[in-house]
Amino acid sequence: MPLIEWKNEFSLGISEIDEQHKKILAIINKLHDLFSDKNHQDFKEISRIIKELADYAIYHFQTEEKYFQLFGYEGAEEHIRIHNQYREKIEEWRQRYNQSKDPKIFFEVSSFLESWWTWHINNTDRAYVPFLQANGVN
Repeated sequence: MPLIEWKNEFSLGISEIDEQHKKILAIINKLHDLFSDKNHQDFKEISRIIKELADYAIYHFQTEEKYFQLFGYEGAEEHIRIHNQYREKIEEWRQRYNQSKDPKIFFEVSSFLESWWTWHINNTDRAYVPFLQANGVN
């Protein structure tokens, strides 16, 4: 069972960003499935998925930030600050997991990812939608 299922209310109406959000949720669910299947001893696979999650989130943030810069989004500074907090948190967990291999870290990560992404999409990201759409991004 996925940790976060894509719901229509997550859609921002900007296809590139919606597809990236779906991919991020799929990676989160892949990590969740690994732990749900009690397969948390597969350290190599867990490390690979955590890296994939971090790398893809950075790619996604760069997409948003490119549009902010291109069109001069007024809320860019605050939005990027929130992105940077996420980057730091994921990197901290990745390092902690790689050092300890402690599966309990997953529960902390899982809770954070579920609440952060659903809140971020529905609040922080939704705030820029009218601006990007007014600039022709659909």
